[in-house]
Amino acid sequence: MITSIATSLATPINTFLSVLVMSLPVIWLTTATFCRSGSDYRQVRARRVSLAGGIGAMLAAVAALVFLVLHGPTTLHAPGLLADVLSLRIDAVSVTMTALVSFVGLVVLRFSHSYLTGDSGQADFLRYLMQTLAAVTVVSMAGNVVLLLVGWVSMSLSLHRLLVFYPDRPRAQLAARKKFIIARSGDVVLTLAVVLTVRATGSTDIASIASAAQGQVDLSLTAPALLLVLAALLKSAQFPTHGWIAEAMEAPTPVSALLHAGIVNAGGFLIIRFADVISASGPALYALLVVGGVTALFGSLVMMTQRSVKGALAYSTVAQMGFMLLQCGLGAFSSAMLHIVAHSLYKAHAFLSSGSLVDVARGNGFQANAAPVRPSLILLSLLIAGAIFALWSTLIGITIATKPAIVGLGAILVFGVMHLVIQSSRGQTSALVLARATCAAAVVAGLYFTLQVLTAMVFESSVPAAGRLDSIQLALMVLMLVTFGAVTVIQWYPPSARSSKRWQAFWVHLSNGLYVNQLFNQLIEMPRVSGEPQR
Repeated sequence: MITSIATSLATPINTFLSVLVMSLPVIWLTTATFCRSGSDYRQVRARRVSLAGGIGAMLAAVAALVFLVLHGPTTLHAPGLLADVLSLRIDAVSVTMTALVSFVGLVVLRFSHSYLTGDSGQADFLRYLMQTLAAVTVVSMAGNVVLLLVGWVSMSLSLHRLLVFYPDRPRAQLAARKKFIIARSGDVVLTLAVVLTVRATGSTDIASIASAAQGQVDLSLTAPALLLVLAALLKSAQFPTHGWIAEAMEAPTPVSALLHAGIVNAGGFLIIRFADVISASGPALYALLVVGGVTALFGSLVMMTQRSVKGALAYSTVAQMGFMLLQCGLGAFSSAMLHIVAHSLYKAHAFLSSGSLVDVARGNGFQANAAPVRPSLILLSLLIAGAIFALWSTLIGITIATKPAIVGLGAILVFGVMHLVIQSSRGQTSALVLARATCAAAVVAGLYFTLQVLTAMVFESSVPAAGRLDSIQLALMVLMLVTFGAVTVIQWYPPSARSSKRWQAFWVHLSNGLYVNQLFNQLIEMPRVSGEPQR
């Protein structure tokens, strides 16, 4: 009796969940259509419609999670002749990304209600924002490469209207024009990648492509893998095409936060989605390692020299996107997915609260009167960080023999822990301060290793596991660790070197991004625009 009732209820529940999940992009588009300007300056109707769309999308994302738990990874097809094109992939990667986009999108929508109060274009802004979120959702959930390509192109076109929302801001207009050129180039590259991938695997279905490429080292996949990497690099503001994201800071602040809802990190998602194809090509992994590593180092250095909060956050994003792709180059795809989630949440919050970050920036430890770092403190912090790292890696069971990529990425954590200990103890000899910093560092390291293990478990059926590295990957990883260590030392050096004329000159050049962006502007014949970004 109970079994028959459960069986009879299962079908309508599954149907309801399927319809709700399939309608997720439609929710954003429908509410965007009805988001029109009203007669009152507060635009109450547009606010209510957009808020309803955000809540509806969040509920649909939860439904996708429930569907995944009940049925496991699957592909949902729309009924009718377009079933092969209108398909959504439900697995750990797509559900995580969709939930992230829906949550950050809802927060940005709610923030925009207050941010644009009294602005005559508030309803238009909310409509463009929801259209962009619809396109990002399509990319996140696409079950075939055709739908993914449509969403990919639509995403950048919708974002363009947000970047040029205020036509009187020249840097935002420059960023939009530059982003438009780069995005169209990326669209062409991704189209070629899709064509070659379909030809090599014989399918447009993303799950079938992954199955065909899984565990293979196939020369026929090298060209599409390299093109996928190039498309990802162009999307995620990688060196030397990174300049637009710093100039986009003059767009409204909600746009800066929205970039982290699956837009600027869409390149990383593309690599993760086609992880099996990328893993089949050594050159593709090497390209991710080199370009991602260079971008991470470059962005980290330039970030330290920026005078505006949003400028520093922009170059921080450049560095973080580089590090995310570097993780993919090491084959740590689940780690890269964790990075996307963590970075999106904290960076969206950082932009939305950028006004209060001024006080934080004043206390970040780079004041002119900061005490110099003693060599003994550097050695002590290295010993503490190394001991914490060794302890946690042993407890968790992650070793260089089993997961060298995770250990290599964790070694970068050592530099972060060293920095934490040094900044806490600089100019002080208190054992209590040192003990508190050590405890905080131990907690951070423990969270890192715990999240790595949990993430690997969650995404084990969706992406290849991080395994052994070949000799080239190992060499590049060692080079990466050495250079990241050098950057860490540079972070301690400035307070005690401000009087050096050579250092001052280097600081000026670094604050201008070593003029790479200006050279790139000349290359594509962009006008020169000066001035600081709007707050």
